[in-house]
Amino acid sequence: MFESLIVFEVSTVEPTPAEIAARWKDQMQKGYLKLAVLFVLMRKPLHGYEIMKNIEKWTLGIITPTAGGIYPTLRELENKGLIKGEWIPEERRRIYRITSRGKEVFKEAVEKHFELASSIRRWFFKELARLEIIEEPDLPPMMESAVKILLLKEDASVEERVEALRRLRESLQNTLMILSKMIEQIRIREEELKEKASFTSSSL
Repeated sequence: MFESLIVFEVSTVEPTPAEIAARWKDQMQKGYLKLAVLFVLMRKPLHGYEIMKNIEKWTLGIITPTAGGIYPTLRELENKGLIKGEWIPEERRRIYRITSRGKEVFKEAVEKHFELASSIRRWFFKELARLEIIEEPDLPPMMESAVKILLLKEDASVEERVEALRRLRESLQNTLMILSKMIEQIRIREEELKEKASFTSSSL
């Protein structure tokens, strides 16, 4: 009875904010790993180790999957019909290919990601402006059309891809200029608040 009471008490302990945030982060990472798997398989069929290395390469090291994480993900995607694995006796490897359903899911996920990212960006910068931390209420929209060509248009010509990269580069350069301006605005606001705090404390 004493043991069951302890178990009951432990099970009812509320998770801390840090624990909740860590769980959310873990769920987000798993979601992005699935998206990354579909992305690299959009390019060509790969075996498990190649998938891991390609994800690390194409995400610039932001996502670095382990064997313990990638293979359960591959099984889940295969069970859902988004990819198909085939054992190749000559290579003694299981090669994975994305299915037509997987391509549809990937394209839909990218569209939803852009919608969510755009909404979060607008909210974030409007809040900064409301708090008088910055003057700029929002960043200009990223070149989503260029990114979509690079990610989604499988039959894009070399010329289309070069043009998409050029537009994306120009958009990022413009964003960097605006971010530099915002950093300066934040620095000025920080100094104003410091002066205000100093004046308040000296008046007491």
